[in-house]
Parts: sequence; C-alpha cells; structure tokens
Amino acid sequence: MMEKGRIAVLVSNDLAFDQRVRKTCATLMAAGWEPVLIGRRMTRGAAGSIDRPYASHRMWLGFHSGPLFYASLQWGLNRTLRRLHREGGVKAVWANDLDTLWPALKAARSFGWQLAYDSHEWFTEAEGLQGKPVRRAIWSWWERRCFRGIERMLTVNASIAEAYSKAYGIAVDVVPNVPEMAAPAEPLDRAVLGWPEDEPVLLMQGAFMDRDRGALDAVRALVHLDRGHLALIGAGPEHEAAPVLAEALGIRDRVHIHERMPFDQLRRCTAAADVGLSLDRSTAGNFKFSLPNKLFDYLHAGIPVVCSDLPVAGRLVREERIGEVASAAEQDGEIAVAIADAVQRVLHQTPERDHLMQVAQRFHWGAHEETLLAAVHAVH
Repeated sequence: MMEKGRIAVLVSNDLAFDQRVRKTCATLMAAGWEPVLIGRRMTRGAAGSIDRPYASHRMWLGFHSGPLFYASLQWGLNRTLRRLHREGGVKAVWANDLDTLWPALKAARSFGWQLAYDSHEWFTEAEGLQGKPVRRAIWSWWERRCFRGIERMLTVNASIAEAYSKAYGIAVDVVPNVPEMAAPAEPLDRAVLGWPEDEPVLLMQGAFMDRDRGALDAVRALVHLDRGHLALIGAGPEHEAAPVLAEALGIRDRVHIHERMPFDQLRRCTAAADVGLSLDRSTAGNFKFSLPNKLFDYLHAGIPVVCSDLPVAGRLVREERIGEVASAAEQDGEIAVAIADAVQRVLHQTPERDHLMQVAQRFHWGAHEETLLAAVHAVH
C-alpha cells in the first residue's frame, strides 16, 4: 500500500482508554498513514508512551484542570507539533475535540498539512459547562474562532451533526461510537470478578462517570429490585460516590466497583453480565443527544440494554428492540423506580441473543471507515 505520510493525532487525555481514538488510528494505519498519537501523562512518573503499533507521546503538563491546564495543553501541543515538523514526514494532523483544534489548525496552516477534526461530543453543551455562563461563553467564542478555519468535520451522531451544521454551515459527517466487528468475547468467570452466579448482574461501564451519567441512579434502582447485583466499571465522580451511597442505602454487598481496565478485559466483563445500563440524564445537551458507545459494547457482547428516555439513545433501543427504555422521570426516587421497572421488564422478556448479534452486524466500525478517512482535507 502506498504510504501517505505521518499524521499527528491529538487528544487531551492520557491515550490509554480512548477507544474511539484507538480505532481511528488503526483505520488510518490500515489506509497507509503513519499515526503519531499525542496526549498527556496523568502523573509525572507515568510512561512517556503506550504500547501501540505506532508512535505515541504523552506530555507532562503539571496541571489537570482549569485555565492553566488548557493553556499548558495548547502550549504543549504546539511545541510537540513544531518538533514533528522539524523531524519531517508529517502530512496531516487530526484533532480530537475542541481543546486540541487550535494547535492542529495552526500547524496545518503553518506547515501546509492537511487537517481532520473529530468532535466526540457537543463540546459547548458538556456537563462541566452547565450553570457556568462565563466559562461556556469563552468556549463558544473559542469554537467560533476555530471553526472559521475548517470546512468539514466528524461527530458521533446525527443530532449533534445537525446542530454543528446549522450553527456553522460546514459539512458534518457522522461516525458513531461503535465497536470493531470481532468474534464475541469469552465471558470472564464471575467468581473471579466477585459477582454472584445465581443472580442477575446489571453492568454500567464508562471511562469517566461524570455527574448525571446514571451510576448513582443505578445504585438507587437496586433498592427496588428483590434480586440482582450492580457492577460499575470505570472512573469519575459518580464511580467514586457509588459505594458511599450503596453503604448508606444498606446494599453495599450488592454493588461491585471495578476500576478502568484494558478493552479486551472489559469486553469479557461485559459478556459476563446480564443487562447493560446506559442512564444519562438530560441535564446537558451533550447528554440529551448522546449515543454512548457503551450501548454498542453491550450489543456486541450479546446482552440487552436498559436506557434512559433520551431522544437518540432511546429511539435506537426501541427501534432495534435491543432492550427497554426507562420511563421519563425528574426526581431521584422516581428515576430509580423507572429504572427498576425497566430492568424487571427486560429480565422477564429478554431479547434473543441471536437478534442482538444480528443487529450488531449492522453497527460496527468497519461500516464507517470510508467516511472517517474522507475527513482528512486541505486547509485553505
């Protein structure tokens, strides 16, 4: 295959757990690109790279949040891109999310590189900006400034694509957060995980369980179920708060907390569960119109889903008949009851595994690779 050259792939996280970026790099590499993945280290002593079949570089920034973090991120990405330019061979730069777009755009213009931009979420509608009008206004201004320099972009679902296209008049293509097509994973032994063999296990996975992502709602729902355990795999504020809440509710022995884990191990854990949970609240536009990758991870593992009643995710679950949608509710107690009712329905009438696997064959990464590769374009 003809080599296209090196492509710098920029992220603001620690590289290791971002499955969308991992799949993007694999697709680029298969198409003849040589990815150089650039992110950051969360601790000073962490390795400067990760084990991938392409180059990677993790910057140490010294700040993890706030204005100083974003300023140091821009500075670090700019410095790294200038170094890559001096080394030679770079033909393009791929920005993931708004906080990496300006360094990518600047490098593309300065060095004559091609550019691609992939927004993994509706950035200015993120949960962290809710109730913070000044911060949100700054990011909106920054987005407008950056978007003057791009002609096309990618995002994760049609609702977010429509919002960006309407706001900026650019071409927005969709590559959803779907897994690669692979043979079903062998379930891990539940005894190894500490899960019961004789009760249903509800699973929620998430690299970062932020506020209102549903982990605490899942714990509260467990109170209304006579049988069943809950497993949470990931990190974040609600992941940390879940065992405290479970203790207060007297159900700590039914809640299993697992840290983030490599994707291959996560697939085996998912396959060992009975029901997958996706319970985002609609408190932020980014949550309301999301189509979480966990939905498709559950689908590919052959387990049914219980999902909150959101426009995009709820429609998928209903139309494809891959589980149940919890009734819309507002208060914590009402939400918990609605989730428990949906769990009981799906356990009583579980979709056939063969049906789930047939649906999975229509929602996989390979079906969108051509769209993804078309995102690389010249900057004018």
